[in-house]
Amino acid sequence: MGKTLAFLVLVALISCASGLYRDGYERVDTGPGGFFGAVLDDQAGIAWFGVDDTPARIIKVDLTTMSVVGKLELEKDEERLWSFVKHGKYGYVGVESPGGRLVGVDLDSMTRLGYATASQFPLLAGTVYADHAYFSAGSNPATVMRLDVLKMQAGGCADWNQCRYEVSLQAGEEAVRSMFVDEAGKHLILAMYTEPGVIVKLTVPGLKRIGSLTLDQGEDKVLCGARYGHYGLFGTATSPGRLIKVDLRTMRRASSLEFVSGEDRPATIVMRGNYAFIGFGSAWAEGASSVVKVDVERMVRVSGVVTKEGQTWLYTGLGWQQWAFFGTRGTEQTEHATIVRVNMNPTFPGIPVPPVFNSSTSDSITMNWLREYPEYHNGGAPIIGARVLMRPADNHDWTCEHIYAYAAPDPAAPKDRISRVHENPAELLMHGYAATVDRLDEEKGYKFAVILTNEVGPSHRSRSSLAMATTVSWSYEGLFLLLFAALTGGLAWLWGASWANAPRIDALYTDNDREEEQTGSLLTGKKARPDASPAPPSGAGGFTPGEAEDYEGGVGARRLASRAASIFVSWVGQPGGMKRVLVTAALFSTVACVAAGVEAFFCAFVSGAVPTLDPAMRLVLCGVVVASVGACAWCCSAGYSSWELREYDAARRFAVGGMLALWASEVSSLMVLMSYTGSQMAPWMWHVSATLTGAGLAAGLLGLVWEAAVASLRKRTVVETVGLPDAFGISGGVSWLTERL
Repeated sequence: MGKTLAFLVLVALISCASGLYRDGYERVDTGPGGFFGAVLDDQAGIAWFGVDDTPARIIKVDLTTMSVVGKLELEKDEERLWSFVKHGKYGYVGVESPGGRLVGVDLDSMTRLGYATASQFPLLAGTVYADHAYFSAGSNPATVMRLDVLKMQAGGCADWNQCRYEVSLQAGEEAVRSMFVDEAGKHLILAMYTEPGVIVKLTVPGLKRIGSLTLDQGEDKVLCGARYGHYGLFGTATSPGRLIKVDLRTMRRASSLEFVSGEDRPATIVMRGNYAFIGFGSAWAEGASSVVKVDVERMVRVSGVVTKEGQTWLYTGLGWQQWAFFGTRGTEQTEHATIVRVNMNPTFPGIPVPPVFNSSTSDSITMNWLREYPEYHNGGAPIIGARVLMRPADNHDWTCEHIYAYAAPDPAAPKDRISRVHENPAELLMHGYAATVDRLDEEKGYKFAVILTNEVGPSHRSRSSLAMATTVSWSYEGLFLLLFAALTGGLAWLWGASWANAPRIDALYTDNDREEEQTGSLLTGKKARPDASPAPPSGAGGFTPGEAEDYEGGVGARRLASRAASIFVSWVGQPGGMKRVLVTAALFSTVACVAAGVEAFFCAFVSGAVPTLDPAMRLVLCGVVVASVGACAWCCSAGYSSWELREYDAARRFAVGGMLALWASEVSSLMVLMSYTGSQMAPWMWHVSATLTGAGLAAGLLGLVWEAAVASLRKRTVVETVGLPDAFGISGGVSWLTERL
């Protein structure tokens, strides 16, 4: 038979990287070509695989032992195998060159019998039904021919027209890549490698056109097809691939399935019961390909398996007993291809990944063990149950477990310590990849592991998760946040009340004291300043009521804008003025960006799974807590004192400073408490906390900008020192500068 071919059999390859049961493979020296086309003797368990090489070859394989038992090499000019069909003990091979040549082979003795020229174009697809073989030629439009194989075998085809009948399809219908007979055996179904794909229905054996279906936009280049009852399944050579389900009785689409990224160009379909096993004609990842199991009734992906490295381009497939066999392609470097055997029966799920934290409350933790492409790890069947093992974070023994849905009993489970069982499938989240464990202690850390179950049984236990903690009681969290909310509201009230009673901006920058008196009041609250002279009567050189309204409504606003513009121009016009403006803007921008970064870090911290900080960071934050709380208390007392003394501008500025100090104290104190206790806030509570701190920071920064602008517009007069009021029990020693207007 020539030189000895390598033989490798892998038994029961079950690992965390497997979904289906990848059972083994046979490596065959093929050169740069690969397998293309295969036929089967179901009773004997023998398969013949065509090799698309120069010249074309046929490999005979014993499927029981996965060993090569025969090999046939065609003539040197018979290159590139495209189609391969079987009738009885004879095989018929369509090659690309010479175009249209059909080679006859005795499959039992593995000998070449001869050839016939069936067309001028390569025979791209073929099938056998009853005593006829049907082939399509690669012309445009495509031609479909019927060959009488019994006459061919008996040598009764001296006149080729007595054995061959041919019809042409319609314009644009070319490149037939899949051909099969429907369930009733009355129609021939053809699938085109066109854009978009086209499905054509002909009668058998008359080849009369009955109907056709043009697929939707984007469903291009049908590369494979298979029959499922009175439906047809067709795979498109797209990225990612699609599986189209068509009702062959009405020639209408029934449904479709789009595969995930990396599952490109479905090239082979092997049917078993209600499931289709799809081999992909692409290098899936790092030189590998994949086989995906699809529930054809529901048109959903059930499971999948990735081939070994170098096993790509699964253009050939067939099923026998519980196995599916897929032929790969060789490369110029490897010069060999492989026949991959996949056990279509499901097995145990692969080892799950350790659970990861989703969220927690004071008495429950929600987690998931979802991984990328989970269908590649479920053992070939959907997950129907999950067992979540639990133990305290400082304990090395599993103390109790949760059982969700239909998980099979675990013989190794500690039966005397099982504390809770949930049999409601609704509690099995994310199709078996998440769960909520309840009735836990407050502010306590736990570690978890998971065991998954499908219809075969449970998987091995996953590795232990990282520690996850429940939150403090929501009542404590609520009181803590309520205190900060009350302080924030108080400071906001102080700022608003001070603004309502402060002197009006437009009344303080005029050079005409007479005009100031004529406005009647220097305060927006309409309270007269104690040292202001009364306004003269109407007609005595003052404003009429209408003129006063015009001043207050229009002239004041224009003068305010004029004042702001003149101040900016004077700043810029002074030596180094523009530099000071830019430095001030840069300084404020830096402070705002740093504060926003701290706020973002705080939000990520309170919503994270593990609230931990380095010891050094904890000490820094403790210092920030002390300083910010002290600054907040000082600003509150100073602001109230300024309000009592009618120093409204100073009161507003202290309110702004207090708002920023309160923000810093809230952020730092929450982070310190959570890091020391190791507990998490409830999901809704950390949302409230993040909203409260974000609003406080925004109010503080906006107030800072506003007060800086107001201060620049005020007419600066007398500056004096004011002490803390005796009402606070402090006399002397502490003072601050405020502007008296």
